[in-house]
Amino acid sequence: MTAAEIDAREERTRALRALLSAPLLDAGDPDYALVRRHERDIAGILQSTFGYQLEVGSTAARAAGPPTADGLRRPIRVPPTSVSGRRRAVDEWPALDDRGCLLLLLTLASLERGGRQIALADLGREVERTGADVDPPITVDFRERRERAAFADGLEVLCGWGVLEHTSGSHESYSRREQGDDEALFTIDRRRLAMLVRDPGRTLDADSLEVLLDESSRYPPTPEGENRARFERLARRLTEDPVLLLEDLDDADRAYFVGQRARVERAVGAATGYQVERRAEGSALVVPDRSFTDVPFPTNATVKQVALLLCDVLAATPPGDSLSGEAVRDAVHDLIAAHGAHWGREASDPVGVSAVTEAATKVLADVGLVRRTDAGGLAPTPLAARFRSPTVRGGGTPR
Repeated sequence: MTAAEIDAREERTRALRALLSAPLLDAGDPDYALVRRHERDIAGILQSTFGYQLEVGSTAARAAGPPTADGLRRPIRVPPTSVSGRRRAVDEWPALDDRGCLLLLLTLASLERGGRQIALADLGREVERTGADVDPPITVDFRERRERAAFADGLEVLCGWGVLEHTSGSHESYSRREQGDDEALFTIDRRRLAMLVRDPGRTLDADSLEVLLDESSRYPPTPEGENRARFERLARRLTEDPVLLLEDLDDADRAYFVGQRARVERAVGAATGYQVERRAEGSALVVPDRSFTDVPFPTNATVKQVALLLCDVLAATPPGDSLSGEAVRDAVHDLIAAHGAHWGREASDPVGVSAVTEAATKVLADVGLVRRTDAGGLAPTPLAARFRSPTVRGGGTPR
């Protein structure tokens, strides 16, 4: 392979990583130029490996495709408006609640009907009208402060994605949604809007998640088509989820993966330039720079330090067994008793111990180290053993 060919391969890999790590790749990003330079090759790799479509516009590029099961459970984060807030880990940003997600979808559908700019009051009325047009109708009442706040969060998300630009007016008018001299005016990037949601009306009309996620029309109704769908689905899970465990696959996907494991791993490794780690229980893509990570772990945050130290307890749990909620709380109590002075926590505070337990449990579930049981306990996954026996420095900080 010549030096020029090696450089081209490295550029394609860098561009692919950039596309896979963000909802939209801005045209001002240096990697956007690489996407344009290698557009045909990158489009082919995204399609053949992940079933993604490469969409390139004058202001942004995107790898669009169906989410994984874990991806559906990840919240939409609201970018903080302050510089200090944006420096925090992404999983510490506030998340849209269910109502906020619904209003975001109504907002996207409303924006498709408009022009290049829109005032906040006009957008609010369009959202109310869009909700009324849905069958069954969705009542939107911006006289309620919580409704306005949820609407404002969705606008911040769209500004963060570059779909909307806050052109003039006050940020405070987002949540007030009051007309006046400081009313917000937005400029719409219609190209990004078209990339983000192809058919928000169809999404609003879907009566179940299964209908919304149905991709059967993308593949021929043949054994070859089914295998193509499985390959792409497994490649997406290996790339986007913390780990691909055999026990999490249904019988058909498990049988296919066992037979085609090397092929799936090789394709994902070639596309991303990262190594795939294989174990008897499953496979994981190792991303040293955390570029694909939306829940950084471990970190110096207190809750994540507690979660990391809990991995010893998880790893010691016999395979197939689970920990009760009480056992997890007792383990957290003991950790706070040992390291609470460094964390600013008191083991004698039952409310505080419960809060840390719940927060640490959520982190463990988000990064695939545990599964919640129907009885309210935790079932460790094999991945938890990877983080056992962390070294604790002076002051109780694990590493």
